[in-house]
Amino acid sequence: MMRIMRLALSLFVVISVFFAWYAPPARSQAETANPAKVAELKMALRDLYVGHIFWVRDLVVTTRLGEKAAAKEADEYGLKNAKAIGQSIAPIYGQAAGEKFATLFVGHYSAVKAYMNAAFANNFKGSAALKKAAVDKFTKNATEIAVFLSSANPNLPKDTVYGLLLTHAQQHIKSIDATAKKDWATEADTWDPMVMHIYTIADAVADAVAKQHPDKFQ
Repeated sequence: MMRIMRLALSLFVVISVFFAWYAPPARSQAETANPAKVAELKMALRDLYVGHIFWVRDLVVTTRLGEKAAAKEADEYGLKNAKAIGQSIAPIYGQAAGEKFATLFVGHYSAVKAYMNAAFANNFKGSAALKKAAVDKFTKNATEIAVFLSSANPNLPKDTVYGLLLTHAQQHIKSIDATAKKDWATEADTWDPMVMHIYTIADAVADAVAKQHPDKFQ
């Protein structure tokens, strides 16, 4: 547990150092990125992004079980991880872009919490109205992130990013609904697909950045 906690908090530093080490003098944009360097970035982003679903799951389960202290810790680290995901683009796109993406990804994390609270309302029977509001928040946030990323990098088309984020949100919803019912088998079964999908998102970002800035991956 402690290893995962330290990993989630330190990955922004790892990514920043990565870019500092592997950013040689400007070269022709026609160059192709070194696959080994791109693979390193993918692994760093995968570790960072998987921390998101880890802390969300920890928050949801501990909240359902009434473990308030544990839930508070999970929420704290989940928020820090969301901010780190946003700031992970700062070494390439600048601090202002990192702060903007951090705000947007914290918005995603907030939508997850809103859906959890909706599902756990009424003694865990849920509130249809609150669930709809949370889903609307998910959808609006996914659109905002898709617009932001596609405007920063043409290799991340808006519709593609939006589709990836909607699937990710649906996985959160399925996991939270199962937890509300204490359907632990279904909740557990959501984990592997969530991991594989979050890896897909991380890899898409890494590939897009490497394609846009191949000179930084030589």
